[in-house]
Amino acid sequence: MTKTAYLFGEIHGSEAVCQKEFEIWQDFYKRGLRHLFMELPYFYAQFLNLWIKSGDDNILCELWENGKGTQGNSNFNREFFVEIKKLCPETVFHGTDIGHAFNTIGTRYLETVSPDSAEYRIAAENIEQGKIYYKTWQENGNEDYIDANREKSMTENFIREFDSLNCDIVGFYGEAHVFSEETGNFGIEKNMCSAIKNHYKDKINIKPKLIKNLINPLFHSKILINGKNYTAENFGKVYTPFDENCEYIEIFRIAEPEHDFEKYVRQDNFIPEALYPCNMENGDIFVIDSINENNAVLRQIFICDGFSDKYGKITTEILSE
Repeated sequence: MTKTAYLFGEIHGSEAVCQKEFEIWQDFYKRGLRHLFMELPYFYAQFLNLWIKSGDDNILCELWENGKGTQGNSNFNREFFVEIKKLCPETVFHGTDIGHAFNTIGTRYLETVSPDSAEYRIAAENIEQGKIYYKTWQENGNEDYIDANREKSMTENFIREFDSLNCDIVGFYGEAHVFSEETGNFGIEKNMCSAIKNHYKDKINIKPKLIKNLINPLFHSKILINGKNYTAENFGKVYTPFDENCEYIEIFRIAEPEHDFEKYVRQDNFIPEALYPCNMENGDIFVIDSINENNAVLRQIFICDGFSDKYGKITTEILSE
C-alpha cells in the first residue's frame, strides 16, 4: 500500500496560519483522513486525544495553563483545536516533536498510564529527548548541535508513528523542519523532512508545502503614512511570547507602495521571511504594529530588499528622512 504524508510548513502562533490549517485539515478530513501529525510532544498529543473524546474542555484548559509563554499557546492555536473537536471529532493527533514541557505535562501524563504500557514507554523516551535537548542548550548553547539532535529525534518519532499506520496523513510543522532544499531554514542542514525522504525513498510520497503560499489577506484596510492613505492587506496577528515588550504583532502589506518608500533610510533592524505568514517579493512594504499587554501600539515599516544565507529573504526597517 502506498501511503502519502502531506506535510505543510508553518510559522507558529499566527492567526492567518491557524485559520488556514483548519481549512486544510477539514478538507482532508472530508476526504476520509483522520490522522494529524503535529510539532508537539507525544504526551501532549495523547492528552489531546483524551480531550477530543471528552465531554468538556478541562484537559485543554490544563494544557493551555501549562503551556504559557510558548509559541503554540496563542488564542489562535486554541481555537484551531476547538474547531477540530467541533467539526472533525474523529481526528487522531500524533505528536512527533521532542518532549517539551517534560517536567509538567510529560510528568502528569506518566501518572495517567500503566508503567507496563507502550504509551508509558514512548512518553518516557519522549521526556528523555526533552531533557537531553534542554540540558545541552544550557551547557553550551550550540544551536547547530541542538538542532541536529532535535531533527534526529523528530525523524525517529515521525517514523515510529507513521509506520504504525496504513493510511495517508497530514502534518503541520515549522518551516525549518519541512524545507531543506531551500535557504531560509535557520541554518539546519539536514532537517526532519529530508531525513524522512532519505529513509522511505519511494515507499511513500512526501508532499511538503509552505502554508504561506496558500494564504490570502484576512481583510483590507486603510493605513495613514506621512499624510497619505494606503490600502493595506491584513495578515492577522502573530503571537510573540518571547518578547517581554510585545504580546503580539499585527502584519500589514501595502498593496500599492509605488515609489513612495525608496528614499526611506534603512535601519539596523531586520525580520526574516520565516516570521511572516505570507509571501513576500523584493520591494514589498510591510507595516508591523507591535501591541503590548496594555494595548499600546508601536508601528514600524519594513521593506523586503535583502537576503541572508541563513534566513533567506529579509525585511529591513526603514524610516522617512
